[in-house]
Amino acid sequence: MERPLVLLAVPMPEDRRRIAQEVLGGLAEVLARADLDDRELARRGPEVDVLVTGGFPRDIPAELWPRMARLRLLQTVAAGVDHLPFDRIPAGVTVCSNAGAHRVSIAEHATALLLAAAKNVVRHTEAVRAGRFPQDLMGKSVRGKTLGVIGLGGIGGEAARLATGLGMRVVGINRRGASDAPAEWVGTMDDLDRLLRESDVVLLSIPLTRRTLGMIGARELGLMKADAILVNVARGKLVRERDLYEHLKANPSFVAALDVWWQYPRGDGFPFTEPFQELPNVVMTPHVAWAIPEQSGWSLEAALANVARFLRGEPPRNVVDREEYAFEEG
Repeated sequence: MERPLVLLAVPMPEDRRRIAQEVLGGLAEVLARADLDDRELARRGPEVDVLVTGGFPRDIPAELWPRMARLRLLQTVAAGVDHLPFDRIPAGVTVCSNAGAHRVSIAEHATALLLAAAKNVVRHTEAVRAGRFPQDLMGKSVRGKTLGVIGLGGIGGEAARLATGLGMRVVGINRRGASDAPAEWVGTMDDLDRLLRESDVVLLSIPLTRRTLGMIGARELGLMKADAILVNVARGKLVRERDLYEHLKANPSFVAALDVWWQYPRGDGFPFTEPFQELPNVVMTPHVAWAIPEQSGWSLEAALANVARFLRGEPPRNVVDREEYAFEEG
């Protein structure tokens, strides 16, 4: 019986090749994209049953997608899937995200952003670097404050656990209205307004879909406390850019702590169109919440474990509903 073919269209240094063989070698033939030139990729592409990919266009040439007639599973190493070329992926292919694989690194970064915003870390650093010593600029304690998590899943749940360690009260919402995270209450997306009103810090850790695109705008920002902190480690376009800029400009005690953006420069440049760099009440990092040395290995191991489930005939985890990503960005 012919063995399934798994194509790994992700960076595969020697240690990860060993992991791939250990996890999948008894179940399938394993190929690394890096070992194939374009001609060989075009020849083997129609034989591929499972594709493991970051999901970016550079991973697989556009002309190869229609020829991948045997493809049954696309497993991404990324947590989010809004960047996948759904218009090219054959309709019968099961698409799985890597939800949960990034929960530690991104939750830690979210907590770092929260504390940096609460303690004015960036403003103090800039002042000392400029030869100033402004000890009258007060921070705030997070102990006893409320963290509201929009998207209480893997990343949000890990952030909730870290927050409780800081003495924070946690509330959250997700699609199911249930979670094993340490939250005082968990609601559905219908409870968004309640969460925004109650929270001192709001964390966005929810996927970008047709339903969540632009979910935080002027109305929602207006429901939040005047001195609230908004932390976004999910996707920039969950928040309406101009509305956030205007709210920050009009409410200097409100702080945004952002790792994700509305546009991504190639090389140097700003990841936004409004002049956020002119505002003192913004903490900014360049989409690096995932960027710790261990993360790429963790991501691959989680992705391969799901592929192994599929190859053994078990239901794969984190199956994506394509309809949720059939949105037009206006």
